[in-house]
Amino acid sequence: MDMTKTELVAVLNSVGINAREGEQHLDDLKVFPKIAYWDYYWSDDMASGDGYQTVVTYQVSFASKTARHPKLLALKSALNSRGLHPAIQHEYVKGVHGPGWYHSYFSVDVTEEL
Repeated sequence: MDMTKTELVAVLNSVGINAREGEQHLDDLKVFPKIAYWDYYWSDDMASGDGYQTVVTYQVSFASKTARHPKLLALKSALNSRGLHPAIQHEYVKGVHGPGWYHSYFSVDVTEEL
């Protein structure tokens, strides 16, 4: 399924938690749960003729104080209902100056005109 960045942001916001663009959002240890997303790969997708669109790959990171947070499951459900089934990876991040947190992350391709 083709998805635009606007549609991706709408899905991320649909779970009702703080979602911001930029990896640095993960560093804010006062806000949990939260979603951070950023682009890390661009690829031109040539259409018929001379036109093309850009496929932009975003990492979506979900940070929470508990594993399998209900909002993460809601995000997975929202993506699945739109025909998207990303492989979600998980890790525990040890806290340096406080408690640790759970990081779940996956990639999503969207189409953009750059």
